[in-house]
Amino acid sequence: MALPAALEKELERFKKEYGPGWSQKAVRLLEEEIKRKKAKKKLAEFMKATSGRIKLSEKEIFQRLENRS
Repeated sequence: MALPAALEKELERFKKEYGPGWSQKAVRLLEEEIKRKKAKKKLAEFMKATSGRIKLSEKEIFQRLENRS
């Protein structure tokens, strides 16, 4: 499968920047991104459940959580 030209250009730049270990670095970055997306999804599910249960908006819940820190 052919990559879009812009993506191919960025991949070449990444290879030059990280050298021989570029593929391992790319895999680690992708794994981190997957973890972030899963965490974001879990947070969204929590926010949806919590806001419905206590009748607060997501913004109000975030404000309360930030004030606890």
